[in-house]
Amino acid sequence: MDFIKTLAYAGLGLAAETNEKVKEKFEALVESGRKADSEGKNLVGDFFKTVDSTKEDFESEFNKNKEKLEEKFPIIKELEDKFNKTKDDVTTKLNDTKAEVTEKAKSAKEDFTSRVKEAKEDITKKVDNLTTSNKEANAAE
Repeated sequence: MDFIKTLAYAGLGLAAETNEKVKEKFEALVESGRKADSEGKNLVGDFFKTVDSTKEDFESEFNKNKEKLEEKFPIIKELEDKFNKTKDDVTTKLNDTKAEVTEKAKSAKEDFTSRVKEAKEDITKKVDNLTTSNKEANAAE
């Protein structure tokens, strides 16, 4: 019996010690995560600052290289101009067509609404005439 009691105490001690070590390790991991989070924010912030600061330099270099290419190959500039003109023409045509279709839809809606009102009035008059005729016929009987 003593042996079983000793094993039980050993198991209980092992569980208590494991629990304590797990808590310590968990707290250490939480603290490490907090540090990584704040450092990570700094890394991300630094990255975007670097991107912002180099963006202008990149654009400047890109434009310089573009100009050099256009000097060597004038057709590039012509193609770009044609592309921009075509893009503008298509955009204008699209906007004009959109406005035209919108106007036609509005006109069709107004026409349809007007016809529905006229039909409603006509039906109402016919129903009123029938009702009046039925009343007169019933009164004559």
